[in-house]
Amino acid sequence: MKKIYLLLPCLSLLLSACSSDKVDPYLGDDPSYIYAKGHSALQTGDNTDALTAYQSLDSQYPFNPYTKKGDIESIYAYYENDNPAMAITAASRYMKVYPGDANSDYAYYMMGVVDFENGRGFLQKYLPYNMAEHNAQNYINAFNYFNTLTQQYPKSPYSSDARRRMIYLNNTLAQYQLDTAQFYFNQKAYVAAINRAQSILIHFPTTPQTEQALVVIMQSEQKLGLPDLAASTASVLKLNDPHNPALQTQK
Repeated sequence: MKKIYLLLPCLSLLLSACSSDKVDPYLGDDPSYIYAKGHSALQTGDNTDALTAYQSLDSQYPFNPYTKKGDIESIYAYYENDNPAMAITAASRYMKVYPGDANSDYAYYMMGVVDFENGRGFLQKYLPYNMAEHNAQNYINAFNYFNTLTQQYPKSPYSSDARRRMIYLNNTLAQYQLDTAQFYFNQKAYVAAINRAQSILIHFPTTPQTEQALVVIMQSEQKLGLPDLAASTASVLKLNDPHNPALQTQK
């Protein structure tokens, strides 16, 4: 029992210390002042300080115009602070709190940018990086965010860059499917290889990977003992890439 009584004062001190860490440094300050501090911090790269100010606005002045400005800027602050999950959350929250707002285009754009880069480490951001070798789901999400932006806000200043990224993502996703199809082919899983390669023709028909997808399909059909289907695929390949070396196997 004595040990319990001795621990209680320590526990009390610990709790008070923890609670003091959560004290809002801007408690009671004017919203314009808080926003100015946050915006200034963001401009100088002090993202943590910026977020502290924006969070203070949310807690003290949830419906203030300065809070709205802080909310949209917090997306970039989280992104720059290497916190992609919170950046996505902040963008989603902004669109829910301010539906149809003019800045929603920026929120969609930043969601796309975050997923475009999601999973990349420090070195991958600054050195050559093959996105096709990694999980495609992030890139699918990014493409969808960019697509929504360009469809709903075609005149947005962010739409031009979003379209360029979409082209890159389209090719990357097609390459991801092609790499998977080739892997299945090498493993002698020919039906799976055909399915993956066909997905390129269906979902990414304008990408450079379509010709090689046809090659995988044709060669898989040959391995499966389906000469008529292989010949049909070869004829399509010949129309698109008449000098493809793989056509020699059909002669």
